[in-house]
Amino acid sequence: MELEKLIAYHCGPALSGIKPANIFSCSGKFCLYTAAVHLNKRCNPFGVYFLPVCRSNGATLLFVYNKNLLESVLQDKTVKQILHSAGYTPGSSVQDLVFQLSDRLAYNAEFPHEIGVFLGYPVEDVLGFINNHGVNYKICGCWKVYGDEQRAADLFRQYMECRKKCLLRMTRGESLEKLCERAA
Repeated sequence: MELEKLIAYHCGPALSGIKPANIFSCSGKFCLYTAAVHLNKRCNPFGVYFLPVCRSNGATLLFVYNKNLLESVLQDKTVKQILHSAGYTPGSSVQDLVFQLSDRLAYNAEFPHEIGVFLGYPVEDVLGFINNHGVNYKICGCWKVYGDEQRAADLFRQYMECRKKCLLRMTRGESLEKLCERAA
């Protein structure tokens, strides 16, 4: 249950269907590879998927995504161009693109900053980060903002409220499946 509360807090927006994906680092005390199998059995019917993407320094990154929302984001023409220029295979399925991201996280020396499009960050912010090498941003919250500051600040608040609500619901005994029902 402790792992599920961590997931509810860190990935509430993806579980609830307001964001295409979340990613967080989880300590080695949890076997995320085994947990992901069980979580997928429970939550895939609601369109929510769990994928441990890489392990480093005793922690594992867990990528949690809402398949329908992510599929919608990845259909955007500019997003396709960003991914193609980063080396992703054009025309790949959502699952294949997520696996390509996982490989890039695990095996590339440089962090794949295109991850922002998977996480639902505004395209102008992802491109701004890549083109400015992470500097010259307007504000910083869940990500570094290069475009619409007000829109980003509103999203930061919405995501934080969602995370808190999901954790509260879990603390009151609701299951991950119940959190995911809204995403379906």
